[in-house]
Amino acid sequence: MTVLRRGLSYREFPDDSHLDGPGYTIHPGDGIPFTFELLMRPYASLQVGDEVADIVGRAWRFDGPWHWTAFDGKPAGAGPAWPLALLTRAGTPCSVEEAEAVAASTASSSHEETVRDWMALTEASPTP
Repeated sequence: MTVLRRGLSYREFPDDSHLDGPGYTIHPGDGIPFTFELLMRPYASLQVGDEVADIVGRAWRFDGPWHWTAFDGKPAGAGPAWPLALLTRAGTPCSVEEAEAVAASTASSSHEETVRDWMALTEASPTP
């Protein structure tokens, strides 16, 4: 799990070097109480490794909410254009139910709007 201070964006630290210092690790067995509250679950219908096609015909690999890789080798830019069609899950063709769930969950809004919603919740600033 990555823990960032409120107002910081993961994009500000692309190499994860910020996680090497003190204060970023949670040790559940150390006796210090903590709680988690789910504020947002982006892409709840997707699993890491899913392959999708977007509305403009680009194929993408989903490696987490903020990590999309386009198969055409071009820069990801703003990410996939919604809605998305699930192509494979765990390297095999997906079921009809799985494909319908992804299509329904990405039928409105956009990847950019999802990022904006997350940034608003965390008070993170946009970074290039």
